[in-house]
Amino acid sequence: MSQKQPKPTLTGQRIRTRKRDEKEKYEPLLFRDAIITGVNECERDLEQLSRYLDTAGGSLNYRRYAEVLFDILFAGGMLAPGGTIVEDTEPGKAFKTELCVFGTTLDMEAMKAFIQVFPLLMRRYKYLQMSYEEELQKILKFLKGFSEQERAKLAMAVGLLLAQGLAPASVLNSLLNEHLVKEGLSLQFVTDLFQAFLALKDINNLSTVLRKGGFSGKLMDVFPVSKRTPEHFVQHYKDAGLAPLVDLWKSHQAAGNKKLVESEVSEMFQRDLEVAEMLPLCQDLQKKHNLADVDMLTLAWKAMMGAVEWNKKEDILAEQSMRHLKKYASLLATFSTQPRSELVFLVKVQEFCYDHVNFMKLFHKMVLLFYKADVVSEEIILKWYKDGHSSKGKSAFLSQMQPMVEWLQNAEEESSEED
Repeated sequence: MSQKQPKPTLTGQRIRTRKRDEKEKYEPLLFRDAIITGVNECERDLEQLSRYLDTAGGSLNYRRYAEVLFDILFAGGMLAPGGTIVEDTEPGKAFKTELCVFGTTLDMEAMKAFIQVFPLLMRRYKYLQMSYEEELQKILKFLKGFSEQERAKLAMAVGLLLAQGLAPASVLNSLLNEHLVKEGLSLQFVTDLFQAFLALKDINNLSTVLRKGGFSGKLMDVFPVSKRTPEHFVQHYKDAGLAPLVDLWKSHQAAGNKKLVESEVSEMFQRDLEVAEMLPLCQDLQKKHNLADVDMLTLAWKAMMGAVEWNKKEDILAEQSMRHLKKYASLLATFSTQPRSELVFLVKVQEFCYDHVNFMKLFHKMVLLFYKADVVSEEIILKWYKDGHSSKGKSAFLSQMQPMVEWLQNAEEESSEED
């Protein structure tokens, strides 16, 4: 009788998991309790707070619990979704601290002093920078969960952080949340923020910060839809004492309008329309976008010269350009109505010729053509020659224009003698 074979078994050494390879349990409440205990022991002393945060990072896991850390520094406690503070803790333990942005007095000097905690902390722990920006984006979405006083303090803090280069304006995109905009919370927040910013820096700094953060073109978007009009925009910010912001917005609007008009005029040139067809269309665009004659003149010039693929051979280029300019000179003359417009235009022509080296030797021919077509007057040509020219290619262009200027001066003297 055959014996039953034993079942095979796995043998070998059991590998024990190293302690460093064990997954650390996620315990944000323990981290919160440790931070709040340490912060409260600082007794509202900001220097002591910075020292504590500097040393605590050696024993507490800032990298893993960065969100909780910044929740505490901004709101005083760990935030639940929506912006309420998580209260669950052991009896007798604090879940909140007043040494935070929300606990700071609504005062510029007090807030400026507190926000220095952030750069000091991130200078020591550079890996916190990304979490800090993410925290700002998150906390701005929670505005509805904060009190009116807390929102005002947060707006002041963010305004000062932006003014000191301690935060990017891109975080403001959180304010474009539909519900925050609809309830007017976004508008009030940016209004308070701009007031704080402009108390520290000027409107040019604000313009630069908003542009770099991709927010300069979104100023109207924080208004509720029913109030998203130029009239409401101007009135709101003027009432808030922010007239420079209104001027900034108007300049951005004008620049946008010019780009739009330039694009449409360029298309007309590319379609090779006749002046009789183009003129009423250009005048309608001018009226619609409220542009001055000088704007239309320079836009038409830029579009006109950009619509052609210019030949690189000097003799062919001269013939090609003169034919093109002669065709559209009467369009330019329509918008060349003031001495200032003429001078600005003449400088634009000079700069074009300087930037496009093949046109350098054609400048005097262009000016003569424009003179004969009543685009520029004798007085403006003489003014340009004397002191109205650009520094670009100055000596070359003045040398070119000398014979024509002498001819104009002689003609003027002969005219005076006859009188």
